[in-house]
Amino acid sequence: MKRTRSLFLICFFILPFIAVLAQEGEKERGFWSAEVTTRYMQTSNKGSLEDFSILASYGRVGYHIKLRDWLKFGVSGNGLVHYGTGGIDKRDQTTGSGPIYETNLWNSRLMSGSTEFSLPEFYLDFKFDSHLIRVGRFIEDTPLINGEGWPFPNAIKGLWYKYSSVEGFNAEAGFIDRISSRFTGEFQNVGNTLGAGGIGVGTDGNSSQYRDVTESDYIAIVKLGYRFSSGLDLALWNYYTDNISNTIFTEAKFDLGSDKDWHISSQFIYQSKVGDGGNNSGVLQYKADESANGFGFMVKKDISKSAVSLAFTRIGDGGRLLLPREWGKEPFYTFQRRTRVEGFSDVTAVALKWESNYDKENYKLSMFSSLGYHSLPDPADASKSKYQVPSTAHLDGSIKYSPKNKLFGFSAELYLAGRFLAGETVSNPAYLINRADFFHSDLILSYIF
Repeated sequence: MKRTRSLFLICFFILPFIAVLAQEGEKERGFWSAEVTTRYMQTSNKGSLEDFSILASYGRVGYHIKLRDWLKFGVSGNGLVHYGTGGIDKRDQTTGSGPIYETNLWNSRLMSGSTEFSLPEFYLDFKFDSHLIRVGRFIEDTPLINGEGWPFPNAIKGLWYKYSSVEGFNAEAGFIDRISSRFTGEFQNVGNTLGAGGIGVGTDGNSSQYRDVTESDYIAIVKLGYRFSSGLDLALWNYYTDNISNTIFTEAKFDLGSDKDWHISSQFIYQSKVGDGGNNSGVLQYKADESANGFGFMVKKDISKSAVSLAFTRIGDGGRLLLPREWGKEPFYTFQRRTRVEGFSDVTAVALKWESNYDKENYKLSMFSSLGYHSLPDPADASKSKYQVPSTAHLDGSIKYSPKNKLFGFSAELYLAGRFLAGETVSNPAYLINRADFFHSDLILSYIF
């Protein structure tokens, strides 16, 4: 935390000099951006199982400036305020479990006091024709590592390269040696980021022990893509995580119809073990299985101001597919808020989604709803179920209102979700609390300056 505050002071003093440099070069000035969000989140579990809630505010302020035609500088800082930790320090008397979704906003194991700060962005862009090189701290949205920004964005530190051509070919490459998880806001060695969130159980059924002992120094990423004039978009990503895994992600998207209002997508993931899976001691390994795989399909139809999609995901039974929650959202088409299938094998999921956007004279209104079914392995089978979640049906919906009057920039969103058992009866309450037979609500008030 002292290092983060020192960087804040450095930014404070160098920003005036950067502004002067921009003026001397007679280039466009920089711009400030800011956003503040307040959230009340609550999870009601079934029967006598403990309920959890949290009230927190977090915000971001950033400054980006073009110093030359070929040079850009960016910096941003984030802050988090928690209004009392009593609601997330609670533990259920029957299971010993604490909150899951609420601790995504405040991880009491890693955070103390009532405020936290982070400096996720501090970078330079060098752009030459179709080439861009980014160095420093920054946020990139890729299928497996992305800026899932609440309360802090998943930021990375290292070097990033992008190439795009008018013909449709594009490529990216990155070397990452530090990651700032949304659970902490602090940049850490790649291996040490694993376990910032929940650790689940090992393949032996006992609590995982890889936290703080996973050995991995970097991630090397390569992406090759091509956009055809026919509407076909192909992408191949390779993520090499030192001493842990190599993950290949491929995706094909195709737009159909005279108005390009039909969208068909497919994806495939193959993951293999690298080195000793994070540690040479079997009980301390992050990745124990030699390989894992998954694939998915989605069909989506645009209808006026709305869209409807049907998606399918299958994870094979060869091994647990590990996509660290500390690094961002999952890429599966069946992904719904508050749901994850990372850490499982032998998974079949389907999801029906609807979304609609209305842009009126005085306000904007965005809505979505989704219904998903997740057939998961027996939660007692630790070799296939890292987080011991039973098969469930997940129904959720959201309505977001944004006025265009004097409060322009303000938005209010209400998100509701219910998850229910969708398989055999589960009697062990440890497999139910925060996992099935619960109701979840989230009120989100935001203002973008």
